Amino acid sequence: MLTEEPVSAKGRRTRARLVGLGVRHFGDLGFKATSVSALAREAGLTPPAAYAYFPDKRALWRAALHQDLDSILAVVGPRALASGRPFLGLMQGLTEELPRHPLARRVMEEGSAEDLRLVLEHPLFVTPMSLIAAGLRARQAAGQFDPTVDAEQMALGYQTVMFSLVLSTVRAGLDGDPARVDAVVTLLQQAGGGAPTTEERPQ
Repeated sequence: MLTEEPVSAKGRRTRARLVGLGVRHFGDLGFKATSVSALAREAGLTPPAAYAYFPDKRALWRAALHQDLDSILAVVGPRALASGRPFLGLMQGLTEELPRHPLARRVMEEGSAEDLRLVLEHPLFVTPMSLIAAGLRARQAAGQFDPTVDAEQMALGYQTVMFSLVLSTVRAGLDGDPARVDAVVTLLQQAGGGAPTTEERPQ
């Protein structure tokens, strides 16, 4: 668990600097080869001072990964919502944006099961699940989709397939094959009654 957020403005800036350095170092070197002492020195701190912000290296790693995923979501999310097919836009955006984020990319390529769960639990993958569940419930209420289907369970299935597709695309080096992403998204949308209509798309 992360320590409490620093209360002072200076403390928040120092913590942010450590996290930013963590994104770069963990992305370039990986978890094992990254030294908290080296990060602390680059941030202008003594190594013990760094542990006032993070109890251990793993906590700093989690904060850095979360920030890197946040930055992906900030780019991909608005683009996907503005596209004609938001689910496809999100999937294609993720595979296009990951190469620009060495830490997130490293985790998807070689991360442990624990690391991958951190990614799966991030809003980057949780938010689409909520939107899909809401969309399916709306279709059920309008009589356009099977009312016996558990919308939350189906949305969880969507999320799992979406995550698995991104993971396999990265690990198998299929980034340059957008037709594969398009095909899987089309399959998933048909399972849910088709692509969202203009009225159904999130505003």
